[in-house]
Amino acid sequence: MQKVIQRTILAEKQAARRLRTRKDKQKREHQKTDREQNSFVRREVTQNLKSRRFERREDWELGPLAPRRDVGNKKDTFGAVSTQQLRGPTLTFEERKEKLKDLGGFRLNLVKGDRVVLLEGRDKGKIGKITATDTSRAECTVQGLNMVDIEVPQYMISETDTDKRPVRTIEKPVPLDKVRLVFPLTDPETGVTRDVIVKKLVSGKLWVDKVTGKRKWARIIPGLDIAVPWPKVEPKEHKDCAVDTLRAEVETRTFVPTLFRPPFPSTVIDELRNKYSIFRTRHDPEYIAAKMKEDELKAEKKKLAEEMRTPLKEINRKLRKMRKAKGKGELTVDMLEKLGRIIAAKRQVALDAAGMEKVEQVPETIAA
Repeated sequence: MQKVIQRTILAEKQAARRLRTRKDKQKREHQKTDREQNSFVRREVTQNLKSRRFERREDWELGPLAPRRDVGNKKDTFGAVSTQQLRGPTLTFEERKEKLKDLGGFRLNLVKGDRVVLLEGRDKGKIGKITATDTSRAECTVQGLNMVDIEVPQYMISETDTDKRPVRTIEKPVPLDKVRLVFPLTDPETGVTRDVIVKKLVSGKLWVDKVTGKRKWARIIPGLDIAVPWPKVEPKEHKDCAVDTLRAEVETRTFVPTLFRPPFPSTVIDELRNKYSIFRTRHDPEYIAAKMKEDELKAEKKKLAEEMRTPLKEINRKLRKMRKAKGKGELTVDMLEKLGRIIAAKRQVALDAAGMEKVEQVPETIAA
């Protein structure tokens, strides 16, 4: 039975090692894909800037003779941004840490439903509500702000889509370090409540909700020690359909557990996992009893082999008796003199090897 347990542990370790290797490989592949996408977007942005500069110079030089650029293939999509440029690049760990340092770090204190103000761009100073956040790019989408025209490829327009326009206006994500939370605060002296821009938010103590199992924390305005409440999340609307199971049928009690049988038949485990699988940790009582009996037989054979007298064991026993009969050896005066001569002869060799000329004798101290 011990071999079965060891084999199971070994198989679990091997499976965990393979899973870890597979996850590392997937992580490297994701990082490679992100680098390729970021490089492609940078090249496209650089090429667009060069083209716009060239066109602007050409328009200035030619004047009335400058060509029209909103005709031909680009008559419908002229001035629109490609979908690749809509989102920013995927950031590294250090870049995200730097961008989110004033918003609570990786425990982001800006979520969907918060009112924020834009600090840069053509909509600078305008207030809007966050509709989505992306921590991998440190961006958020603000409702009705930072609108851009994007070019929708033809393959993205399906036949059933009612909107066939090649250009559509949507919100472009804004970097999180370019927005600040707007929260109404009451002046304790005047009693007037007005919107205040919160420059920095810190995270409070972390706890886990026992009902939902999610991590929660308080977001606090440093200096004022005011806790900013989280926006209220509206419950999802569940629409009933004809194929749905009625609640009365779900809540009907059809199974009563007892102490005489398990919640499910014992043969279900054989269907879920092979009866003799190396990953199996629960076995049948008959199988366990057979393995335990095998272990007992092996232990009895081992004990019998230790008790069995062999010619080699007899010789070792006689040698031990002879050594015990001789007793411990004693050093005679002649032996001590011979050892002293050997030590004195090798004294200078030992001093030379240690790099010393002579050994200083420490005077004996007399205890008071």
